Amino acid sequence: MPHGRSSLRATGDALLPGTTVRYHYRTGSALATVVERTDEYVTFVGDDCDGRFTHDQIERLFASDRLQVVLDDELHAPERTLSKR
Repeated sequence: MPHGRSSLRATGDALLPGTTVRYHYRTGSALATVVERTDEYVTFVGDDCDGRFTHDQIERLFASDRLQVVLDDELHAPERTLSKR
């Protein structure tokens, strides 16, 4: 269980625009906000990371605990990104 807390398994279905995620990458981790969800991709943007993944890739990220949904949080996408929506 990551970070000493109990957790539930999420799926890509939980990733709607406005959802906050923590993305763990090679050199660290960062908070980001889902800004787009299409039939093919999920895109999230943050101050320290950006990601555009297929739904299969998202499921693999969840399974390996490299992607987590953050509940009760604020938007983490830069203002410039949100204004393009």
